[in-house]
Amino acid sequence: MNLLASAFLLPFLFFLLSTRLYASDKPNILIILADDLGIECLSSYGGTSHKTPNLDRLAKEGMRFTHCFSNPFCSPSRAQLLTGRYPFQNGLKVVLHSKNQENLFLSPSQPSFARQLKLHGYATQIVGKWHVSLEHKHNTIQEFGFDHYQTWSIFDDQGRKTTRFWNPYLLRDGKIMAGEINKRYGPDVDLEVYLDFIKKNAKSQTPFLAYYSTCLTHYPWEPTPDSQEKSYRAPNVTHKGNAKYFPEMLAYLDKQIGTMLQTLDDLKIAENTIIFFLADNGTDQDLVTLWGDGKQIPGGKGTMTDRGTHVPLLVRWPGKIKADTTCNDLVDLSDFFPTFCEVTGAPLPKEKIHGRSFAPQLLGKIGQPRAWIHIQNGENRQVRNHDYMLNNQGELRRVVKIWEKPAKPNQNRNPDQEAAARKALQAAFDELGN
Repeated sequence: MNLLASAFLLPFLFFLLSTRLYASDKPNILIILADDLGIECLSSYGGTSHKTPNLDRLAKEGMRFTHCFSNPFCSPSRAQLLTGRYPFQNGLKVVLHSKNQENLFLSPSQPSFARQLKLHGYATQIVGKWHVSLEHKHNTIQEFGFDHYQTWSIFDDQGRKTTRFWNPYLLRDGKIMAGEINKRYGPDVDLEVYLDFIKKNAKSQTPFLAYYSTCLTHYPWEPTPDSQEKSYRAPNVTHKGNAKYFPEMLAYLDKQIGTMLQTLDDLKIAENTIIFFLADNGTDQDLVTLWGDGKQIPGGKGTMTDRGTHVPLLVRWPGKIKADTTCNDLVDLSDFFPTFCEVTGAPLPKEKIHGRSFAPQLLGKIGQPRAWIHIQNGENRQVRNHDYMLNNQGELRRVVKIWEKPAKPNQNRNPDQEAAARKALQAAFDELGN
């Protein structure tokens, strides 16, 4: 090798080596977003109707947050999670479900945690449910910073409604996959693509963001591959299916999480991988779950109550997060964006976001806990702390236990305390603006 070649080669080799070493210091991020799953469904939160051993393992090996809140419906929650902004600012205030909403979607001009991590050298992927645009009209996934995706499209390319579980209609990096996966179970196909992405990037030692936005456990409640009934969806069920299959669908999600955990162990990357498990809103109103000593908890999806918005949050990072710990700080879905940036070293976006990082709390530090969080459904908004919630109609309610009926507004049981709460929460509204 001549001196001229060496002069060019040595700096290049040094660049490759330094990049590889730097990349190895960036933790991988796994996000698992369940669909329609309130805290009462998990035994780690006190639920007794369902067995979820792998979710219990996440809680046992990581940190359980007791006060994480979403919006009452799917699309606004997903948009808030992605952008770090509340619905009144990111523009997606309602759930997408109709062809009449084809031109209602989250604008790619909004900030995105995937975009920030991609700029920081992360490989990025989402599988499962997108639901911040109707993909047959506005497929904006890659514009938000995801290198690869496989998502269920609510409508096909002809504008017809599709199925999400058996015989699903999936898009993979722009290609319609319906024919190739005929009579297969959608979450199985999603998990395959998800794990392939993890394995590929683990092999190349590329830091990655892998977002599993599963359709489980949303209706239609149908048999899973582990159910005694092996056939795919029967033709004459109601649009919600049969609630008797909900436990099997939750068990199947838990099983998939077990497969993810085993994959991380097999690849020897568990200690460099942070897992965030959460949900987009509370449990469907047609479901009732047992809690504690037998209390019955009806689902509250779609309501501005804790039954509609109080969701689980489990975070595991072996060697960094102390095992079997609990955090009682308030968290809402805008807070994940800055948390992802802080734990990875990625820059925050230039645009203003509402979120506040809870990365210090993950490492056992005090951090900067929130005094309140914000919840929105359409034009209805509320801010709340641990004890009270105030809506934008001026109604103040006490926070009650999840098994209790929601408190009536403006009860004045403790006038001095309620006046102080109203003043503080109104100041939060004033700070947020319109």
